[in-house]
Amino acid sequence: MTNHKSLLKTFFLKIAAKLGLELHEKTENKVSFMEHGFNPTAVGAGVVANIAIDDSDIVIKGESNRAKALTKIKDYFQNEIETAAATVALATGDCLIRPFTDGEFIGFNIIGNDDFEITESVGLHLKGIIIKLDEYATESNTYRLFESQTLKSTEHGKVVVVKRFAFKNTDEIGLENTQWKAIKTDDIFLTDQLLIGRYKCPTINRDNYNSVSGVPITFGCEDIVENVRKKYNQYNEEFNRKETVVFADRSLFRKENKEDGKTRLVRDGKEYVTFKGDLNNGISDMIREYSPGIRETEFKAGIDLNLSVLELCCGFSRGVFTTPETSFATATEMINSLKKTFSFVKRFRASIENGNAMLFKTIDFIISLIGKTPVGDWSLEHDWSYDYIEQTTEKFNQLLQAHAAGCLKDEDLVGWIKGINEQEAKEYMEELRQLRTDELTNVQTAE
Repeated sequence: MTNHKSLLKTFFLKIAAKLGLELHEKTENKVSFMEHGFNPTAVGAGVVANIAIDDSDIVIKGESNRAKALTKIKDYFQNEIETAAATVALATGDCLIRPFTDGEFIGFNIIGNDDFEITESVGLHLKGIIIKLDEYATESNTYRLFESQTLKSTEHGKVVVVKRFAFKNTDEIGLENTQWKAIKTDDIFLTDQLLIGRYKCPTINRDNYNSVSGVPITFGCEDIVENVRKKYNQYNEEFNRKETVVFADRSLFRKENKEDGKTRLVRDGKEYVTFKGDLNNGISDMIREYSPGIRETEFKAGIDLNLSVLELCCGFSRGVFTTPETSFATATEMINSLKKTFSFVKRFRASIENGNAMLFKTIDFIISLIGKTPVGDWSLEHDWSYDYIEQTTEKFNQLLQAHAAGCLKDEDLVGWIKGINEQEAKEYMEELRQLRTDELTNVQTAE
């Protein structure tokens, strides 16, 4: 993976030098989203992306034909692209969404942090990027396509200058010598922003607070991630090593010659077996089973501990890398716990809103270039879901139903609501009973 990143960096540097640009320094990500198997970074990114986006909606407002056209594209984007792009952003630290067209339809490229470099930016506004767009391989060569976008000011206003570069292995070649020969080498567009959208992970880069590029959700926790994987691999190794093995005496089998001339021992259930001694003792002496116990509890505890520490260091509540613990958590504990994750989600949603504003402005520009739908008024809004933080209401309703059915003690319900233990709940309930008794006595005395 490191070789892949280093190779891409070589291409980015070549293009930047050719254009007279400089690459912004980017912090190296030691944990790769692309690694297969048990990948805690990918797992956490998927969970947080779903919390941020599930049951939420992008709303295109307006009655114009342009608004209706954007709504159709928005539906496709939400169903197929948005969650994937959010996951990539969280797992790699940054993600660009690049819309493109064949003159009739509009599609999207999702570009992870490793596949682009920023050459110029001010705050949230990107003014220059270099992107790896595509790649294919033949029997002996690898071809790669790159694109640079640069925002410039001219006497006619702001324009985006787009240039495209093809490489055969490490040497630049003309696009006409590749499968991308139909793509133009240069374009200039009259617009005031780059033709992309961007989602950036809100995790703080502790190596460079002012870094333009984002870092993954597990940044700075590489050792913890490695410990989780180590425990997971140890558990599976022990499981494989301690697989049940049955040993049997050779006298229980007969020899059979195979077609290749080799001899093997086979067992036919219809045959009689002769042996010396008592029947039961004879069989038990001839067959032995080796099935040692697996330290399942210890390994699960080790994996869960490291995942819990990973959540703590990443600033998440339980439920991102581990199973949520809400069965015996109090209402206050649930709210405080969920807020850890939700505060992160709110910051990420702000990045999504900014990225979608850029993206749909670009889509609107592309629709104008195609010329199929007339210009019209439209606006973009986000209708975010807050179901995740409202789980306490659902939990309370479940407890009330359980209490009404006689499946939950009074002190358990009171303890959950008040955030106190069982003994304190009993004392609190006794105080309430005494208070009611005193009130009733006072009423009767007054009468």
